Amino acid sequence: MKRLFAVILMLMIVAVWALEPRFATDPAVSPDGSEICFVYDGELWRVPWEGGAALRLTATQEDEFGPQWSPDGKTIAFNSNRGTGSFVYLMPAQGGEARAVFEESYTLCDWYADGQALLVTRYNPGFGSSFYKMPLDGGRPVLLAEIGDRFASLSPDNKKIVFNRRGDPHREAYRGSTAGELWEIDIETKSYARLTFTDYTERYPRHSHTGDRLYYCASDGERFQIHSADGMDFSQPRQLTNFPQWSARDINVARQNDRMAFEMFDEIWTWEPQRGAAKLELKINEDHWQRDLQSENVKDAIEAFAVSGDDLLVGFKYKYDAFFMPRKGGEVMPAGTDLTAIGSMEFLEDGRSLALRMMDGGIGRLFSVKCEEGAKPQRMEWFGADSLDVDRFYRDEASGKWVLFYGDKLQSGRIAVGGPGLEDLKPINNNRASIGDFAINSTGEYAVFATTREDVWMRELWLHDFASGENRKLMNDDLWVSSLAWLPDNSSILIGRGGDIYRLDLVPRDEFEFETDNWDEIFKPSEAKSDEEVDLEIEIDISEEKEEESPEKPAVPLNIVWEGLEKRLYPILQENGRSLSVEAAIDDSTFYYYSWGSGEESGIKLKKANIQGKNAKDVHDLGRKARSPRRVGGKLYWLDDGKISWVHLEKRSKGEVGASFKYEYSLNKLNTRVFEQVWGAFGLNFYDPNMHGQDWDALYELYHPYAEQARNISDIAAIVNEMIGDVDASHTGFYPRREGSLKYESPAYLPLEFDWQNQPELGLTVRLVYPNSPLFAYHGLKEGDLLTAIDGVSIGSKTPVDKLLLGKEGRRITLDYLSDGEAKQAVLTGLSWSEIRELRYDYETGLSRKKVDELTGGRVGYIHIPSMGTEDYSNFLRDLFRDNVDKDALIIDVRGNTGGHIHDQIINLLNRQPYAWSTSRRYSGIQNLEPRKVWTRPSIVLADEGSFSDGEIFPTVYQELGLGKVVGQPSSGSVIGTWQYRLLDGSSMRMPGSGWYRLDGTNMEGTGVQPDILVEISPEEQIAGHDTQLLRAIEEILKELP
Repeated sequence: MKRLFAVILMLMIVAVWALEPRFATDPAVSPDGSEICFVYDGELWRVPWEGGAALRLTATQEDEFGPQWSPDGKTIAFNSNRGTGSFVYLMPAQGGEARAVFEESYTLCDWYADGQALLVTRYNPGFGSSFYKMPLDGGRPVLLAEIGDRFASLSPDNKKIVFNRRGDPHREAYRGSTAGELWEIDIETKSYARLTFTDYTERYPRHSHTGDRLYYCASDGERFQIHSADGMDFSQPRQLTNFPQWSARDINVARQNDRMAFEMFDEIWTWEPQRGAAKLELKINEDHWQRDLQSENVKDAIEAFAVSGDDLLVGFKYKYDAFFMPRKGGEVMPAGTDLTAIGSMEFLEDGRSLALRMMDGGIGRLFSVKCEEGAKPQRMEWFGADSLDVDRFYRDEASGKWVLFYGDKLQSGRIAVGGPGLEDLKPINNNRASIGDFAINSTGEYAVFATTREDVWMRELWLHDFASGENRKLMNDDLWVSSLAWLPDNSSILIGRGGDIYRLDLVPRDEFEFETDNWDEIFKPSEAKSDEEVDLEIEIDISEEKEEESPEKPAVPLNIVWEGLEKRLYPILQENGRSLSVEAAIDDSTFYYYSWGSGEESGIKLKKANIQGKNAKDVHDLGRKARSPRRVGGKLYWLDDGKISWVHLEKRSKGEVGASFKYEYSLNKLNTRVFEQVWGAFGLNFYDPNMHGQDWDALYELYHPYAEQARNISDIAAIVNEMIGDVDASHTGFYPRREGSLKYESPAYLPLEFDWQNQPELGLTVRLVYPNSPLFAYHGLKEGDLLTAIDGVSIGSKTPVDKLLLGKEGRRITLDYLSDGEAKQAVLTGLSWSEIRELRYDYETGLSRKKVDELTGGRVGYIHIPSMGTEDYSNFLRDLFRDNVDKDALIIDVRGNTGGHIHDQIINLLNRQPYAWSTSRRYSGIQNLEPRKVWTRPSIVLADEGSFSDGEIFPTVYQELGLGKVVGQPSSGSVIGTWQYRLLDGSSMRMPGSGWYRLDGTNMEGTGVQPDILVEISPEEQIAGHDTQLLRAIEEILKELP
């Protein structure tokens, strides 16, 4: 009895101390359904079907993923990046040493029934992921089908493959042309058949080996639920689950009894026919400790700083926290250790309190902290303390007032102004987003600021009257306004504008007011002598201990002559190759400014000049590594290679101060902060304030506890992808910071393609040589030639070609080959992935251009636009007027277009109407239409599921304006303006910040362009190069020609 009690007690202790793994992935069920292999922390683990303690199978520094059990249950195949690529490995199911099957990068999908080969995929520039059969004897994989996907299942007889095509695992609500579908391939005939035809996505197919059925996940519009198609009949599938909150993903089925395991957010679940679905209770009875507290010995790595008004104290930021130290150097004191210091910092008037922009719940908030031992930052009270996002703030030197920039759910760039201590902040009610400075005049009565008018992308310069609270427009401007400063006499405003400096005169000025007439000392010597005598008569009284202060000048009232104001904007300073910004006015006639260099001329210089732009002089060269300059009293401070440097502008004394200290932070807390920042930034910047109908605050409450439990940044990525997926939007993506030691060289690429389906024992048969490569043009390598060696290494049936090309990008490579039985040799440079994609692109567009030319007798031109960037527009112009200017009609192809922002320019070329004729006797004298370089002849557009973003806007507008027909397939409906947003830890995300709508109000996001003529290209046609969409476009455009 005592012994039994001891055993029970021991089990209880183990249960209490065992770790429950969160965010385990890639479950695979053994053939008999008795065990499950899964991935946790990048390692493989094995656990009984009933759950319990998991057994570790691998222990490497790299990642393992995608395990699959062999049909006999004795071996586990999996992917790992432990080598020089992502190879497929085999290991005993009970644990042991793993070996690579073939040392090239392939992705594991399934096992063949005989256990002697694997179904794998490999990516190529022509078709994307293709299916291969990988033998276990080390032989080279053989091509099965050109179009495929990694989530695939072999039929029990190994004659067919079912795979999911397209679809997003986190956009369950998406309904569009790129929603996922299930397809089936007959391996022998290489024929494709579409199996599902719903509005939403189907993914993760898995065959049953006990009956004629297929299991898969299908979206119900909110979640992926598990379904079964009995008898492979997808017209009325059985829904096996009804999960209310999380989606089922990545299912795997036991061969002998249809037991199933699958992912469900941070857990693994199981399903079996008799019981249904249940959570798999996992435990890890290991000390799975990982270091949370990160420690660094920091030296001279300051990232941002502030200096107190009495020049005694410095506040600075390093990584995620703020610190104090004496300005003359000394021990560093923490100003907060919550990993939330992310922006502006300024000392308050007492010189010992530091105001900070800190992150609280993912939102930028206003905090202050006293320079005292153990002091913690406290949130400052103002009208937006609980709800508004603080962007930046500073104390205006001229007036002593505080300026704070903030945003709400509808607009950023709002402004508030307050008094000492950042108290009594009041909004100035600017109705457009501000840019640059908010400059207050010396009396504190008026301010000037600039906003962006987004409907025409013009700037507006405003005058704010503090007494009335009104804003009055001074002028509109077509250049970017970066900096502003008043002259003390209120007569003019200095403006940093478009990289140069201008002066706006509020009242007319004498253009010669500061000019000295050097004839005066010649023709008016008495005045010059008088001046000299005055100097000699000055008495020096050294008995005074204090200098007598100069009497303050009386305040000059603001007087604006509004008539002709915009004409009194004068350029005064410009420097070639450098950008200028106003620092501050010194007096009514002189001012400081910064000169910013770039490239080889990088660095910052403080300079001064008079307000006419004359007598410009260098005050101090801050150096090539200088950044973040700021003036405090008579000193100029800046950051220089992690130190704070300074110079006294009058005494010319200078110095620097660095910081050496030990910095510690919690990695788990940092990961939580990253999640919070993602949530805050996405919620404030997403183009739709209603967040596509989602309660964004409720999503924070739902996902934040998971972020607090995340073990690593990969877990955070899973949480972020799930949360953002709930919004169902395109142009999203979270890119976590890199951790660990994963570094391996990529293989170089050759400008050719091999026949991977019919492989000889020795060498590789060439299927295609890209025409624009030296192998084709110079060496004459052609289809059917046999590559026998690379750099002297013979190629056999088990030779990994990638291994022979490893690390040879940009380096010389020697190829031995047989051409018509003759041994030849070619030397070329190894290509990068981008270079090989460009060659493939040129090859494909060349075929399309040739086809159009042949079928139209040269009457119709063809241009493909791959993306919508500035270079693409230049290429379009070139191709249009160089190669197609004499064509009678034009086919514009935006299939596969990845987006950008040039639709306006292209539409303008196609939509402008002639208004006159012009001639020139210096040329032909022939009359030419004006405007020139416009297209007035017929055109037609090709679009498809791969047309993305601006590649969808263009054909949409083309239709709306009635410029011609659109042929192809509906585009994806992925139309949001986006930018890259950097997070505090180095992670980043895409920020979908601007929406696009048709004139009738229809949101283009989610509703792609609908072609006038629908033509679908089957996989077989795509593989054969039979472009039925292009053929139809040719047919239609010829109807418009006489």
